[in-house]
Amino acid sequence: MKPFTFLLLVLFGVLSPHSAMAESKKNAKQTDIILINSYHPTFKWTKDLTEAIVAELPEEEGYRISIEYMDTKRFNNPRHFEAMTKYFKEKYHTIDVEGIICSDNHAFEFVLKYGVEIWDDVPVTFCGVNNIREFDIDTVKYKGVAEDINIAATLELINTLHPQLEELIVISDSTLSGLLFMDQFREAINTKSYPFRHKTIHAISARQLGADLSQIAPQNKAILLLSLYIPRNGATRDMIQEADFIRDRLDVPIYGNWDFLFGNFITGGVIITGRDQGLKAAQIMKSRLTDASETVPFLTLTPESKIIDYQQFDYYQLDSTLLPPDAIVINQPLSYLDRYKEEIIVVGLILGFLILIILFLLNIINQKRQVEKQLKKSESRLELALDGAHVGLWDIDFFKNDIFLNKWVSHLLGYETPDQLHFNLKNWDSYFHPQDIEQLKESFMMHVSGINASFSGEVRIRTVDDTFKWFSMHGKITEVIDQKPARMVGILMDIHFQREFEEQLRMAKEKAEESDRLKSSFLANMSHEIRTPMNAILGFSDILINGTFLTHEESEKYLQLIRASGESLLTLINDIIDISKIESGQFSLNNETFDLHVLLDKLEQVAHTILSNKSKEVKFILEKENKSPSLLITADQYRVEQIINNLVSNAIKFTSSGSIEVSYGIKENKNIVFKVKDTGQGIELKNHHVIFERFRQIDPGPNNNMGGTGLGLAITKSLVHLMGGKISVESALGKGACFTFNVPCKIHST
Repeated sequence: MKPFTFLLLVLFGVLSPHSAMAESKKNAKQTDIILINSYHPTFKWTKDLTEAIVAELPEEEGYRISIEYMDTKRFNNPRHFEAMTKYFKEKYHTIDVEGIICSDNHAFEFVLKYGVEIWDDVPVTFCGVNNIREFDIDTVKYKGVAEDINIAATLELINTLHPQLEELIVISDSTLSGLLFMDQFREAINTKSYPFRHKTIHAISARQLGADLSQIAPQNKAILLLSLYIPRNGATRDMIQEADFIRDRLDVPIYGNWDFLFGNFITGGVIITGRDQGLKAAQIMKSRLTDASETVPFLTLTPESKIIDYQQFDYYQLDSTLLPPDAIVINQPLSYLDRYKEEIIVVGLILGFLILIILFLLNIINQKRQVEKQLKKSESRLELALDGAHVGLWDIDFFKNDIFLNKWVSHLLGYETPDQLHFNLKNWDSYFHPQDIEQLKESFMMHVSGINASFSGEVRIRTVDDTFKWFSMHGKITEVIDQKPARMVGILMDIHFQREFEEQLRMAKEKAEESDRLKSSFLANMSHEIRTPMNAILGFSDILINGTFLTHEESEKYLQLIRASGESLLTLINDIIDISKIESGQFSLNNETFDLHVLLDKLEQVAHTILSNKSKEVKFILEKENKSPSLLITADQYRVEQIINNLVSNAIKFTSSGSIEVSYGIKENKNIVFKVKDTGQGIELKNHHVIFERFRQIDPGPNNNMGGTGLGLAITKSLVHLMGGKISVESALGKGACFTFNVPCKIHST
């Protein structure tokens, strides 16, 4: 009885609160009854059965019930039963037990074996025992409820609701009940010819069951679930907890015979309930403890009902015209009359209260309609705002595995319509960048656990051209059912250009910092390069000025050193001037006609002189493609000489033995390709681009100081580019280097 109705009946004297409380209190002798359950209290069947027994045998009527759980789904071995025997003997040896109620097979079989030893010869009532007719027992001492599931009637119901059914998938497990139910199914399916075929799956493990179900196409299929208690990490779960596991592998209508499978799992069946089993068992025990014991039959049938879950029926879009007239439909949307039926009747009986209640209800309804109207208007405004801002909207229904995406989600990803995406809860991770998936999962779990008020993150999503773009995702769980997220709504915004801009800023910052560091290093290095020749010039000049007794040879030697230092200093200054002109855009080329062979011969002599001065055992080779004595070309002679000289000097610096080879080739009579190849220490691949940067030098190590400013190759590259050519290097560490560059020029025939 609802609280509102109870209050009105009390107010009008129909029910007296004192008489109601007096009726519920009775002074009766305490009767000790033991309820032994086979399973754990978390199983809904056991929970409903226990609650029904306790309600039917209340303490107010003199019954004292001791409830035991054997938990045989997890612990089913002789040692467990021996321990239970010792436990019961110790616990109840001082209590005068007058009756025992057993639920399900294991508890019943335990009492058959150990009951007299523990509690003497007391009446035993059973329920939930599947094969009770196969036991050879005393039908006077043992009486109870027959747990008969009507598989044949359930098959008829499936056949009625699914006229196009091609195959019925029958699932059971290895438990005693599961094996018995499978035998009952085979007996039922063989008694009548059905238009559909059937496939039985004997579930041994979750992996095996999942693999078998995944291989079945869902079209025109249905499942009959007999029993499903499969081990998971040493324990079994309630059958309804396997709902998502089965649906993820084969999403088809599921039928069964147990009421605890309702709740986003089975579509229906001819159902028996744990509550009915417990109620009947308690009523039988109550009769047996009174004078009516002899009239109680050995077996009492359990009520059964043909029940359909409207939500599952509607989810699978089944034809409601096929529903049998005697079927009970649960979870239907309540009509207004059904919802307020009792209140309307009570209000109708209270004449003076009628007008006020009607006005009150009408006012509530009117307010509700206004709220709904405002909500629709708000939703319309929201949709317009999202369209105007080009923001994608997504809505996920976790229970139905359904995802709604508005048009802007597809447009942002390059698709015409959301249907072209084929996005769902099974393949969602294939659309996101692998590096962002863990971040998404962590953000979702933090929102589900309540740590964060909303779900948010910046992720990369695959577009129609198979590239990734940056998006900002924000969402929130809006519905929760049974402490599980049922619905989540959110938005998607394009932030790709923002992220690219941030990346460019980061790279520019790093480049500026690197440039600043390199310039500082360059200035430090340049000060050293300048001081070295200057110290030599000043030092030897002092020696010459003060050296009254110097010989002619010594004076000439010191003058040669002063000249070499001056040339080194001049080269350094020229490099700085050249790089400054190149950076400021003031550099210009001076093309003229000259003999390339004369230039190369001059460079060869210079190279031999340098090698001789450095006492290096390195062979210098000059290869000319054109074997004529001279080769006239029009280009900037000074810059061509400077480029080749820089490369040869570089090769001499880093080559201790072997050879240095300078060669050229003519391409299409307008391009000369030069190569400078050495057998020196070589350059690692990762440093190939570094050597051409200004102020950059490869770290030669603490014991190998080669000197230099780091400008030579940078100037060389700039000069080649200014002349319209390209320069590259092929090298590996310890295998020498080969620099190749081309000079576009006019070649004159000789």
